[in-house]
Amino acid sequence: MLSEQKIRALVLQRQFIHSSWTGGLSGLLQHLGALQLDAIQRITRAHHHQLYNRLPRYSESHLAEAEEHREIFEYWSHAAAYLPMAHYPYARVRMDRIRAGQRHWFEKNAKLCRYVLDRVREEGALRASDFVRTKSGWWEWSDEKKALEQLFHEGELMVSHREGFQKVFDLPERILPARISTNAASEIEYGSHLVRTFLGCQGIGRAEEIAYLRRDDKPLIQQAVKRMLASGELTPQGKELMLTGHLDWEPVRPSRKVRLLSPFDPVILQRKRLRRLFDFEYQLECYVPAAKRRYGYFCLPILYGDQFVGQVDLKADRDAGVLRVEALHWNKKPGVSLEASYHRALGQFARFHGLESEAALTA
Repeated sequence: MLSEQKIRALVLQRQFIHSSWTGGLSGLLQHLGALQLDAIQRITRAHHHQLYNRLPRYSESHLAEAEEHREIFEYWSHAAAYLPMAHYPYARVRMDRIRAGQRHWFEKNAKLCRYVLDRVREEGALRASDFVRTKSGWWEWSDEKKALEQLFHEGELMVSHREGFQKVFDLPERILPARISTNAASEIEYGSHLVRTFLGCQGIGRAEEIAYLRRDDKPLIQQAVKRMLASGELTPQGKELMLTGHLDWEPVRPSRKVRLLSPFDPVILQRKRLRRLFDFEYQLECYVPAAKRRYGYFCLPILYGDQFVGQVDLKADRDAGVLRVEALHWNKKPGVSLEASYHRALGQFARFHGLESEAALTA
């Protein structure tokens, strides 16, 4: 059985939070399995923030280049995400389910889908804004946008790239490299893939954590866990699971430096797991009414070594060229070393965005 300290070290090391990934971006995505996208740009978008914390000398242009070179593609994991191109056959499992009639977010308009698909086939890559907008209210998606999204989730269209943050859709045959199989993985292969990927990049976990936000995949994951335990590929560690090949791996104690993590970082994403492994309570409050917020609109968890020691609400003021510190909350009064490491991390994070860091706040 691993101690709590070793479990934390294992998770952080497999996530490459303190020890930077030394390979390329596409290799990192192969390891992580998915890179969650999010539209909120209070500071930077979540996908860039996650890569900043793992890749030395990362630039936002690197992600666009990886997509342009067809090393990665955009689809759906537990949420909207970039996936390694090699994982396309696993993505096809969900595509085929939706094509066969599994509900997505709205009813399919087959006639409009045919029209939209024909236009992309004839005209080339198109955005939702390239269609006449027909909708019943200004806050709703247009019918054409819904058709594009339906075709995207079915795998009839793929995202070629984004302009602004708007998806540009094209046919899969104009995007997929010749080396990539267009056949779907089997349900058994897919379930095993989800288990291996999660435990490979998280080090340790439980079946319900592997199935997080994957309601339709839960039975496959449960079956895969039973199968892999029986074959010896998995080994139980109390209530936890580990890949047997990782049992002799000795985690290195994390360095005592600060990392400011994205609310959508894989280490943070599952709040129940975060509380269990790191004894840290966290809520993203941008969806909470202002009067009910305790900490701030978009607080970033502050990680120091293997401990979460507080959270900071930051905002990029690009007109002034400053990364604003709206609020700073420490779990307990920080020592000199922690404060110094925090200010270094804040300065580096600001410079990554081409900003200056604001004068220090006292929590």
